[in-house]
Amino acid sequence: MPTLTIEPLEPDEWARLRGTRGGGLFLLALAFAFPAIPVGCAFLTHPMPYPLMTLAGIALIIATACLIVYLIYRWGEHKVSLDLKANRKLVLDTTIARLDERYFRGISSYYLNVADDGPDVPRRRFQIDKADYEQLRNGEHIRIAFVPISGRVLEIESAAGRHLI
Repeated sequence: MPTLTIEPLEPDEWARLRGTRGGGLFLLALAFAFPAIPVGCAFLTHPMPYPLMTLAGIALIIATACLIVYLIYRWGEHKVSLDLKANRKLVLDTTIARLDERYFRGISSYYLNVADDGPDVPRRRFQIDKADYEQLRNGEHIRIAFVPISGRVLEIESAAGRHLI
């Protein structure tokens, strides 16, 4: 049966978690500057065969797409900020039920699914690095430390060793 404990974040874990937050100012500037590129190219290459509203519509669509990407990025940062404010981590002693590798458009993602018997475990699936995925085995007993809101794994301790993420 899995054992779940709540502990405060250690200073090095707090610093690593803080380091995952980036500045979103560049993405915001990109969201407003990027639509100017195709519109500017259209004006420079052709005198004016396109109606102005068509070019404005293209710029609006590109700006909206960039803004959506920026908001998704900020939502992830917001969850990390809430974890930093809470200053706590959950430590789970359990066994690995299954290790998954998923492909999406040529990019591999690696997941660890834990075996649990009850509703006290808030997360049952964690995204991990490839190096950790290759060292862990199904059915192996692990101790995994993660932050509850964003679900980021801070540390995995197994028989093979301790893996800081």
